[in-house]
Amino acid sequence: MGMFDSLMVKINDRDIELQTKRFENMLGRYHPGDAVCGAPGGIGIYFDAVELDADGRHAYEDDKIAARYTVFVVLVHGIFTEYEVMDGAWEREAIERPVCELKDLWGDTARITLRWIEFLRNAQDEKARLRGCINRSLSVIDHARRLRAGEDMSGKFAALFVREEEKRLDAGEEVLDVLESVLKKPEAGRFWWCSQQERDALEDYRL
Repeated sequence: MGMFDSLMVKINDRDIELQTKRFENMLGRYHPGDAVCGAPGGIGIYFDAVELDADGRHAYEDDKIAARYTVFVVLVHGIFTEYEVMDGAWEREAIERPVCELKDLWGDTARITLRWIEFLRNAQDEKARLRGCINRSLSVIDHARRLRAGEDMSGKFAALFVREEEKRLDAGEEVLDVLESVLKKPEAGRFWWCSQQERDALEDYRL
């Protein structure tokens, strides 16, 4: 089969890998918002037929196929910009129309700009989350070391600012278990004093 690249899409909330030999074939694994190495400039519309079994995984035998889909992928100047999942295995005549429609749709520079801004914001949010994970993990390590050194942690204001993970360390919980829980928490990247608050998507527009 040789080398290939993969475009990742979701079908029924499951990650599905679309393999292609159209680009650099360096085992790249691309998600929406990623720059696809080797992709040409301009607007590229591609499609793939997907056959899944009852568990939502790729089916490679006819008697295990439970569902068929046709997936259309949009690349704009090499950026994996959008995809659409359609029910059924479409024939050539049916495929030609959405290919043309998608090419016209994504010829709108305003639409492209808005989509790419969304990618940028998501990347910034993920960067902030990862930075928060690192900072909280470093805090756990520092607190564990101070406990091991026998340092007095019962300062005058300590109770006001103690974090959940520090309480668990104080109670004798294993450091690696505490670190693991910090890294797995979706909210670990937010400021710890507002970790339970969800950002209002309309906040910037309220009077």
